[in-house]
Amino acid sequence: MIAGVSFFLYLIQMARKVKRKTLVRKLDRIFSLYVRTRDSDKTGYCQCCTCGKKLKIKEVHCGHFMSRRHMITRWDEENVAAQCAGCNTFRSGEQYKFALFLNDKYNTDKSSELLQKSRETAKYSITDLEEMIEHYKTLLDKL
Repeated sequence: MIAGVSFFLYLIQMARKVKRKTLVRKLDRIFSLYVRTRDSDKTGYCQCCTCGKKLKIKEVHCGHFMSRRHMITRWDEENVAAQCAGCNTFRSGEQYKFALFLNDKYNTDKSSELLQKSRETAKYSITDLEEMIEHYKTLLDKL
């Protein structure tokens, strides 16, 4: 009977525990909305950083210069910009044009810096992810 009770308590504890995967998805959504809002004009339109097409904020993606698989640059504000679905998805992010855009925007060799940074490793804790979620919620409210 004791084993049954402890298993039941274990199930309750596991149900309450927030999973890392859930937090990563939530942070991705909030970060994407923040970037697209940051890059939009007053009328709610964004310009694709690689082809220049203007689209509504809901129709653009949060394009990453260095792939999202590199956790250290995944939520780096300098690594992302509004990008149309055509460039981001169907033309694999137009990385060369994206690099030119970043270098022009920051007046440095930002693409090389991000490439170097992406080679580092990062493991974010659940607390780190929760803090980043709150940070980007706050920034989003200020826009």
